[in-house]
Amino acid sequence: MQFKWGQTVNAIVMTTIGSLIFAIGLDAFIVPHKLVSGSLSGVALMLYYLTGIQVGTLNLLLNLPILWAAYRWLGRWHLMITIFGTAVISLLINVFEFMADYHMTQDPLIGSLLGGILCGLGLGIVYRSGGNTGGLDPIAMIIRKYYGLQMGSIIFGINFVILVAAAIVISVEAAAITLVSIYVQAMVTNKVVVGFNQRKAIFIISTCPYKICDVIIHQIGRGATILNGEGAYTHQHKQVILVVVGLMQVAKLKAAVQKEDPSAFMILSDAAEVIGQGFTIPLATPATVNAAIERSVQTGAMSDALPEEPSGTGEHKA
Repeated sequence: MQFKWGQTVNAIVMTTIGSLIFAIGLDAFIVPHKLVSGSLSGVALMLYYLTGIQVGTLNLLLNLPILWAAYRWLGRWHLMITIFGTAVISLLINVFEFMADYHMTQDPLIGSLLGGILCGLGLGIVYRSGGNTGGLDPIAMIIRKYYGLQMGSIIFGINFVILVAAAIVISVEAAAITLVSIYVQAMVTNKVVVGFNQRKAIFIISTCPYKICDVIIHQIGRGATILNGEGAYTHQHKQVILVVVGLMQVAKLKAAVQKEDPSAFMILSDAAEVIGQGFTIPLATPATVNAAIERSVQTGAMSDALPEEPSGTGEHKA
């Protein structure tokens, strides 16, 4: 197995930073009001209120069975990251437990909001780097890997079950306020993982598709794909343009399309994840093309050495 040095170092650093933010949010805003958190840390908090054992210690013990799942479905690298994340976040929760004595907020609702924001920010930083902090994170990553659901949404669903137990163990009021914290945490986590530069997938049906594609390529700086379609009522042949753009480019694209074809029909939808050249794979540059040509001359395999053109819906500019 080739060791991923760069990815591992990045995951370790981001996991440490994210765990630090999470621990502060938990100890400073959640614990003072005897609220519950999500994931196994929520279970650890319930046990802490009942037994007085440190939250971090309980969290570490509860995570031991999860490590097998991380190894079974996510592989050895994710197992190492899970062990590291679990140990770091458990240690930091214990280190910052003194913050619970300061009672920074008097209102439990404000505490749940601030705690949710900090915990969500911390977890989002961890997830974005490919790391995790144990708990239900490996389970959520497994679900995301095979079903493509967002991490925050998966964890929110699992946390709902934990909230029911919290209502029984602590109180209905505490569980209700915790629901606010978990919801905010899930939203912040999704925003950090996906990024605030949300991608939009746009379908454009127009009578002048080639003019619009020219505008997309040269004015918007994106690629486009032309799909063949047929009107269901008229049975006339139509061409549909598919393009993926950044959130800040939507208004510019809409104005450009309306200028070229005021009767154009447009469908906009959120793209949960975009993978490919121009988004997650760097575009070919003149330097890489020239290098490919030189290699092809040396090997006599020009067609095999040249890099492929950018994807139809990928970016044409960095």
